[in-house]
Amino acid sequence: MKYLSLKKYEYINHGKSNDEYLRRFNSDHSVKIGVNVGADPAFFVLTREIQEKALLIYKLDKEVLKLCHYLPVEALANYLVNCLTEEIQITNSIEGVHSTKKEIIDAYYKRGNRFNGIVGKYKLLMSDGNVQLSSCQDIRSLYNDLVLPEVQEESAENIPDGKLFRKGHTYVRGVKIEPVHEGLYPEEKIIESMTGALNYLNNESEEILYRVAVFHYFLGYIHPFYDGNGRLNRFISSYMLTRELETIIGYNLSSTIKENLSLYNKAFVECNDKANRGELTIFVDMFLDILVESIQSLISALETRSNSWDHYKTGIDKLPFADKKNMSKLYKALILNELFAQNKIDILTLKEQTGLSDPTLRKQLKMFDEAGLLITDSAGRRYQYGIDLVKMNQFIG
Repeated sequence: MKYLSLKKYEYINHGKSNDEYLRRFNSDHSVKIGVNVGADPAFFVLTREIQEKALLIYKLDKEVLKLCHYLPVEALANYLVNCLTEEIQITNSIEGVHSTKKEIIDAYYKRGNRFNGIVGKYKLLMSDGNVQLSSCQDIRSLYNDLVLPEVQEESAENIPDGKLFRKGHTYVRGVKIEPVHEGLYPEEKIIESMTGALNYLNNESEEILYRVAVFHYFLGYIHPFYDGNGRLNRFISSYMLTRELETIIGYNLSSTIKENLSLYNKAFVECNDKANRGELTIFVDMFLDILVESIQSLISALETRSNSWDHYKTGIDKLPFADKKNMSKLYKALILNELFAQNKIDILTLKEQTGLSDPTLRKQLKMFDEAGLLITDSAGRRYQYGIDLVKMNQFIG
């Protein structure tokens, strides 16, 4: 039987929701958060379904690990940049912020002026670098680095005007830009609730997947800033997940949230309702569903690319000039880039990956071009190269 929110339980079982609330709240499986939703102490019930979904996430994480170990190092590196670019573009788009893949790639390689903060923080997920999330000051510092430059660019009215957060009113907007929730007010209340939410996030005696889900809800519920809360929230969730799961999983969250935005908003609004009395079970359950779907989507994408790599790798000896010295190195680099990267590859990167000299590379690229296999793009003064996989199939069969 589907788990019902207390609001829906009351609708179906009129007059009996108080007894059900007490049963849930006092259950041995009730997890108390230490923060209020409205006047009610927040909690969620550790249902069998939630536990099974958490177990599934760890099983899927192992599948991702196996796939990552199987792939060549340069393939995984390329795909991480690909995922990072798409994650940032999607997390921006959810907030109505326009960003192009070129702008994000330029920020990644420190060639651009926009999105340097958010790109820099997402790059941090690739390393063992730490993001401090212990205090309200930490949240403000992360906000400053992550999204404040773009918030300032979009509207000076949305710059935080309180001691740490906002001192005015603001609203959470739904899919149709309608207000669905008023953020906490005044700032003292924001600080109090954020402190409690951070305490739960950092409580290592609790399962990290539950902590991430609960904190994700509370950052949206508190809504400490006028703008940029969603981008901040998704980054924190991604960061926390990479501390426990494979790094690449942290770069696949926003797309799944966007695909399930209606269900996401519905769970959020329902948990906010006074009739639900602070219970977050349906939000935690929904958030874990999103994680499962996100990782399954990632596994499918990795398997597809891995299978394609196996196909092309075993057919390299059938391609033009494959018998010539070092030609297989160039084929390998171009194929991997085509399958796993966001953009074409430039001559400097080809030199790094193949170990070939500039004259040798240019000679071999000319031979590929004559065979009709080379794709050449011009990015400013830099030429970038790709390989035509469709034409390759004509040789491989």
